[in-house]
Amino acid sequence: MRFHVSQELRQPVGTQVHYDVQEPSLFLDDDVTLVDLNGTVELLRTDMGLLATVTVACATRQQCSRCLAEIQHPLRLSFQEEYLPTLDVLTGAPMSLPDGTDNFRIDAVYVLNLDEALRQYKLMSEPLNPLCRPDCRGLCPRCGLNLNERSCKCPPQPDSRWEALAKLNSALDAGERS
Repeated sequence: MRFHVSQELRQPVGTQVHYDVQEPSLFLDDDVTLVDLNGTVELLRTDMGLLATVTVACATRQQCSRCLAEIQHPLRLSFQEEYLPTLDVLTGAPMSLPDGTDNFRIDAVYVLNLDEALRQYKLMSEPLNPLCRPDCRGLCPRCGLNLNERSCKCPPQPDSRWEALAKLNSALDAGERS
């Protein structure tokens, strides 16, 4: 999501510009796509650049962590980031970054690109283990059948961590018989 901001950079400090945004699909990189994105972007002129306040609702395509089904997970992203210009808008002279800043940059043609900030905030807010539904039964570990669709005929697999106790129990049962 890009905004040409040369006019905003010429405004006095404190000037605000409001944008309503709506994108059916926004590709941020090979692995990250936001769908049905809508919300607002407000740009506030600061003494150094522009403060972007972004509030959007969207969905992202993911895989269920249990059954691997494709799902669309809803997200709400809300953040503020300051964008600093690489060139002075009035003179065209290169601008230097203050020491210790990790702000996003406005490029040499005065385009403010929100894609990287959206990608980073999306990655921070998505669930670690997305589920297609809260009671997802996952895949059978033996045959790989999706247990949400139907039950498989695989016999239950004993937990190997209990084998020593099972042997001890068998030995005790055999001792009682003698």
